[in-house]
Amino acid sequence: MGRDGLVLVFFGAAIILRQLGVRGVSFELVWLAAVLLAAAWTWRLVERRAGAGGWAGRRARDRLFVVVGFGLFAALTLDRLAGAAFLACAALLFRLLLGVPGRDPRRATGYTLLTGLFATLAATAAADALWPRWESGVVFFLGMTATFTVVYLLPRARGGARWALWPAMAWAVLTLIVNDPSGGLARWMLPLGLIGAGIVLLGYSRGRR
Repeated sequence: MGRDGLVLVFFGAAIILRQLGVRGVSFELVWLAAVLLAAAWTWRLVERRAGAGGWAGRRARDRLFVVVGFGLFAALTLDRLAGAAFLACAALLFRLLLGVPGRDPRRATGYTLLTGLFATLAATAAADALWPRWESGVVFFLGMTATFTVVYLLPRARGGARWALWPAMAWAVLTLIVNDPSGGLARWMLPLGLIGAGIVLLGYSRGRR
């Protein structure tokens, strides 16, 4: 019932904004959130009605139809965030595939990485559309760093993998290099080294893999 309520709240808010004549970025953000919530709600509804066995036995294109349909709808009904909307729906698709019963842990890792990749691309596209003068590449590098960090910290059964620590560190270094035109990289080494060491200790202390 909680997800049902959120869908109604966001669609209601979008309608109010439109009635008030607000059709810019604020409307598009609320509308996109409503479409994503509706896509997730519809996916879960079909999953419950089909049953665990029936849902697992469906072909891939049947699973794709729900989210792809909402993605096309979002892209067609939005303007500045049309590209970001479709990428966000792709991220949502792989996030929902993580919940399919009987998934292989290695496949869960792939779904987690794809979720992070498309979410990062969606955030980058949204930043580029909302702030065209700002360097949106920063969002991409930060997003990829966060993606591999999450994969490293997650339990193995949920898509976690210890090897993801090294790509996470590499992306973090690339983020610093790309965003350090003044050459002041040295002053960031100590705090980032502490953060990296903390992440490593978190991964080992939890003992989840």
